[in-house]
Amino acid sequence: MARRPADAVLSAGRLAAFERPGPWLWLALAAGALLRLYFIGFTEGSFDVWIKLHHGTRIRELGLIEYYRSAEVMNHPPLAGGYFAACAWLASQTGVAFGTWFRLPFALLDLGSAALMLQAFRGSPWRYAVFAACWLNPLAALFSSYHGNTDSSVAFFVLLSLLAVAQRRPLAAGAVLGLGLWIKLPVLVAAPALCLALPGWRERGRLVVAAGAVGLVGFLPWLVQEPALLVDRILGYGGSPVVTPRGIAIWGLAHTLRLPEAAVAALESINILLVWTPILLLAWLRRGRFQAPEVGATVCGCFLLLYGLTSFWAWQYLAWSIPLWLFVGWRLTAAATLVVSAYVYGVYALFTGSAALQGRWDFAGHASWPPLLTLLRDASVLLCLAMGLYLLVLAARDARDRGREVA
Repeated sequence: MARRPADAVLSAGRLAAFERPGPWLWLALAAGALLRLYFIGFTEGSFDVWIKLHHGTRIRELGLIEYYRSAEVMNHPPLAGGYFAACAWLASQTGVAFGTWFRLPFALLDLGSAALMLQAFRGSPWRYAVFAACWLNPLAALFSSYHGNTDSSVAFFVLLSLLAVAQRRPLAAGAVLGLGLWIKLPVLVAAPALCLALPGWRERGRLVVAAGAVGLVGFLPWLVQEPALLVDRILGYGGSPVVTPRGIAIWGLAHTLRLPEAAVAALESINILLVWTPILLLAWLRRGRFQAPEVGATVCGCFLLLYGLTSFWAWQYLAWSIPLWLFVGWRLTAAATLVVSAYVYGVYALFTGSAALQGRWDFAGHASWPPLLTLLRDASVLLCLAMGLYLLVLAARDARDRGREVA
């Protein structure tokens, strides 16, 4: 049935309410806060919470450098290790669970990321809806407030650097990236796009120098003591394929395409080349686009290409880019959020044995996956890859058109 003009006007009027703050926004804030408080205060989180507690306890006992020597699994930057130790101390002094202390700041970073998205969309009438969408995103809440890792910090620092790039402040943009390196190295995935978004090589050089200088400050006190050790433990860690005891890979295009084991091994052997080639190409094709929505789409595409092409992956890595999805349009964001949330939540519910994620995380005890979960995994991988390739194709077409105009 054709839609009547009066219905269209009524619909537009209803949607117009989301162009300004109102009760709907305060309800969204409250709902997002309650969801995160539930995860922080009433769930144990994933196995990563226990790992970080172990890191923090051993760092307090041995000291940071000695713990790096004794534990190959310690691949976090020194200041992140200090944070683990501080949370372990707070838990021992207060009786409040380590997971509560550890996860609370990252829930607040979610709010900070949503506020930065509000700033990035300040010219759009839908900026408040964007803010609410970021804050209510179930994936963002799962990773910051349930899972128990530092990955949500990546999105915050990338967004802050992105806004500095949009304001043509390369030193500030680089300094923020350097600060991000103190907590989590994957901010570097966004570095080529942020650097090349600036129009001139002088500005790009300033960003690189600032990022390197500030980043080095966060490592220097420990780097001067054991340079080879820190390089091996931190820079030498490139992720790893994660497979259940029954041989089910949690992610990876090769597994999604059901390639033979030899082909899977071959792709994993060239993982760095496979991932970084299209990332650098996308950043180059979209160079000079420094407005916040434009550079946001470029950075988002870089992360999506990483997700779509790598097998060296863990669920929480999605936290690096979740707010950025909105830069590529609400339809793609809604599709990605729906499919990937269903996959991640399904895995977490399976491993905990609880729809409310109340149980203890049991990776080995739930090795068999229902077919629907495998289907959702494959759909998630393919959707991330398709979105990344879509942005790459658009960038190539635009670059070709610009070349014709110049000629």
